[in-house]
Amino acid sequence: MSKTEVFNGGLLSPFWWHDQETPYHNKFMVRLDHRIDPSILARAWDRTRKVYPLIDWIPERREGELVFYRDDNANDPLESKVPVTPGTVRTAFRPFSLTYFEDTVTMNAYHCIVDGGGINMIFSTLLYFYFEEYTGQSEEDPPVITREGRRPEEYFIPLSSVDVGDFEQQPFVSYKRRKGMFIDLNMCPDEDGNISIARIKAPVDQFIQKSREMGANPSAMLAILMGRTAYTLHPEKKGDLAFVLTMSARKAFHIPESIANCSANLLIPVNYDEIMNDDVKKAAERIRSVIDYQRQVDYLKTLTKFYDTYDWIQAKRYAFLTYIGKLDIGKNTEHILGFEMTDDATDSIYMMELNGEFVISFQCGKVTEKYMKAAMRILEEFGIPVEIETAPRIIMKDVSEPVV
Repeated sequence: MSKTEVFNGGLLSPFWWHDQETPYHNKFMVRLDHRIDPSILARAWDRTRKVYPLIDWIPERREGELVFYRDDNANDPLESKVPVTPGTVRTAFRPFSLTYFEDTVTMNAYHCIVDGGGINMIFSTLLYFYFEEYTGQSEEDPPVITREGRRPEEYFIPLSSVDVGDFEQQPFVSYKRRKGMFIDLNMCPDEDGNISIARIKAPVDQFIQKSREMGANPSAMLAILMGRTAYTLHPEKKGDLAFVLTMSARKAFHIPESIANCSANLLIPVNYDEIMNDDVKKAAERIRSVIDYQRQVDYLKTLTKFYDTYDWIQAKRYAFLTYIGKLDIGKNTEHILGFEMTDDATDSIYMMELNGEFVISFQCGKVTEKYMKAAMRILEEFGIPVEIETAPRIIMKDVSEPVV
């Protein structure tokens, strides 16, 4: 069947080659309070593709650019207990797959097309449309994007394509001393290449209350939690360590509706004495100020310009930390009982709010369970009640054919 070129997406993302090989793509899964209605899901998916037509186009590499084509093949939701690989025959070579099984729905996507924030935006629109028909409830002012007829240039804007314009160059945050810094070498896949995940949950109000008592915000609190966890699990280590906090740069660059890769990596250096001190207020205040400094528009522009100039940099880090924010589709959010966001990382901790609880996901390779248990003990020491949401398990690899 013939296909027609419809959009040039600009420079090819380095994630393109990764997407062609990895068995773990960017996934967003939710568990609902009922068995999925396939007909309603199919109609919601059709409406979502009208809001984001690009997700129903075929991406191809043409020299150093990402080009999108359109044909008449269908990429419909598939019943499968295992996520289906995007970009394959069963997804009509689209960069997204949508699967459902019993009470779960999973979106699987190319990282060269979307980052975590982007897939969250698309998936939230899908869920809003699904529940609008399922419950008959709609919002006068939906918390998700529902506008149809947009041009791809309006919502596919990679940070790498943005002209940063004029700005005052800012000094980079850096390590105080690199000598003695350490990482956990067991944060890696197991001998069979499997990646594990575990998830815990804590009440938002008590987590926020404790954060405020310390002078922290959720991102700083997450850094304190994981810093203490790292030093607790490695009592022989007293050297510094650093986390990379991933955050969306959409607001700073005035592209709030972009689904493309728009993340900035902020460095959070920490040291043993401040993190393990009984009074962590000074650590919390310093970490929060370091984060706030890097969230300044001029700093983000300085960082982005550096990326543009040198193409790729990777900080020496202990782990990636990501505070995704809130999963919110309006009144119908109450029907979402759980969510899970995964990729192929073995050194990542995600935190997201759902229905009054912070869910913290650990992807820490072979030591995932150790980190989950240690973090739970530390939260309890802080006076924050916590419980296991998902016991440690292996993340399912993508499959080329649905599994029912």
